[in-house]
Amino acid sequence: MRIAVIETLGTQGPASDGIDKALREICPRLALRGHRVDLFRERRADTRVAPEGTRVFRLPRLPLLMGDTAPHAVLASLLSALAGYQVVNFFAAEAQGLYSLASKLGRARSVVSMHGPGAMAGPVKLAARFADAVTVSSRRLERQFLATFGRDAVYIPNGVDPPGRQADATLLQPFELVPDSYVLFADRLEPETGAHMAIAAATALPADRRLVVAQVGGGDAEYARQLRQGCDPRRVVFTGPVAPTVLDALMGHAYLYLHPSQADEAPETLLASLTHGRAVVASDVPEHLDVVAGDGFTFTAGDVDDLRRVLSWLSADPEVVARMRLRASQSAAGRFGWDRIADAYEQVYRAIV
Repeated sequence: MRIAVIETLGTQGPASDGIDKALREICPRLALRGHRVDLFRERRADTRVAPEGTRVFRLPRLPLLMGDTAPHAVLASLLSALAGYQVVNFFAAEAQGLYSLASKLGRARSVVSMHGPGAMAGPVKLAARFADAVTVSSRRLERQFLATFGRDAVYIPNGVDPPGRQADATLLQPFELVPDSYVLFADRLEPETGAHMAIAAATALPADRRLVVAQVGGGDAEYARQLRQGCDPRRVVFTGPVAPTVLDALMGHAYLYLHPSQADEAPETLLASLTHGRAVVASDVPEHLDVVAGDGFTFTAGDVDDLRRVLSWLSADPEVVARMRLRASQSAAGRFGWDRIADAYEQVYRAIV
């Protein structure tokens, strides 16, 4: 098949980073299967390397007003309509780049891939009516799309890279940690991610098992300062922002990975912890349940006492933790491996051509 991928990143942020990562993994896999994949990007100051096996067309950023639709999506749609593609797949970090009716000027079938919440209006509404297929990256979006438009979307989760080798335990030494001696929280330090809940519940941990608070991504400086106040450094370790290699080491050797967030999203660190073979403790919001899918432990979202109960139980029962680690590592590779994700997109394309 000849496949055109239209990428519209909009403002930079986690959604844009996620789409860039997904295309770097999916496009080469499709190319290896004999498909011709062309990627349409905004030129800007883009110096990213083209995904292997993929041609990249960097288009100028046009100073045009297109209502709710990003000018890049319109221009890329017009060019792809003239080029004889069989499938045009829109990937956008913001709702206004998700779809353009200009894609209907050619014979290509259109796919819209939603990787962020966005507003269920404007181009999303057009996509629901005119796109040949819609994919979504979470079960919540799948439910929301059906409820709003009365149409099914195909759930294709984000993928995650499995660790290439055993995480380097020597990277734990600056924090005076040894494998299996700590429970790990790794996320943005913002109120919605629940680091304060993790710290409050850490009183349930035995004296020889500390809570590690690792900052991944951005954060609220004032919130981070408040978290540190009154914390016993013998019980709670703040790492500050961590590099990817250090995060891998922290994840690869944690006794438990703790995700108490009540936000309606599942961060990549939650997926990564499963592929590292860690036992996960997550709040029971729907987005986390979709990811964990029985391969981890849960507690009632926002309930510190319930989190203490779960941590106390698991600290006292390393055998049940070990069994869950094995189950998680075996399941995650099948559900979130990039080969599996590429398979899913290829199946969507073949179903509509």
